[in-house]
Amino acid sequence: MFLQLINFLKDDLNAFIAQKIGANGPFVVAANLNNILEKGEANLSKIIITIVNIEEEKMLKTPDPYTRVNSEITYRKPPVWLNLVCLFTFYSKSIDDFTGLDLLENVVQYFQTKPRVEKTNAVVPANFPAGLEEIRAEFVSLNYEQTNYLWGLFGGRYHPSVIYKLKTVPVDNADITPGGPPILNTQVSALHKAT
Repeated sequence: MFLQLINFLKDDLNAFIAQKIGANGPFVVAANLNNILEKGEANLSKIIITIVNIEEEKMLKTPDPYTRVNSEITYRKPPVWLNLVCLFTFYSKSIDDFTGLDLLENVVQYFQTKPRVEKTNAVVPANFPAGLEEIRAEFVSLNYEQTNYLWGLFGGRYHPSVIYKLKTVPVDNADITPGGPPILNTQVSALHKAT
């Protein structure tokens, strides 16, 4: 699911930016930023999408694994709902290439116009990940200390970037186990001991 989601975002952002500026891309790539920084890609002047954290959405945790389907009770492990924290970074080796700031602005505009990305409002709806109803994006603001820590993980070389939390991505691979008919009524018999 993660790979489908990131590839969809990459393709949808490329189509969105191409429409806005009237030029062909690609403008956005999905990659591990650490690998790009280590290699020092000389010809790369693009937005790079990198997953920097995955966290569980505790508010959607379902404690009850039992559900009633028609007249049967089934046991099924509930899906795990996750949030993907994604870093959108403009990377360029050129010292005079500032076009990336416009590309970053286009990323912000994309999520500003589509805070809930659905198949119906996607630029490339055919690529929308199967199994998802929507992708909700929330802008994440880091303070200086958090920004310093994050970029320290990438070797300390800061590049202009924005962070979005992609909320409530389900991970579900649970099998359904039949449980049997529901208990509709109970009866208690008690014998009292004579004294």
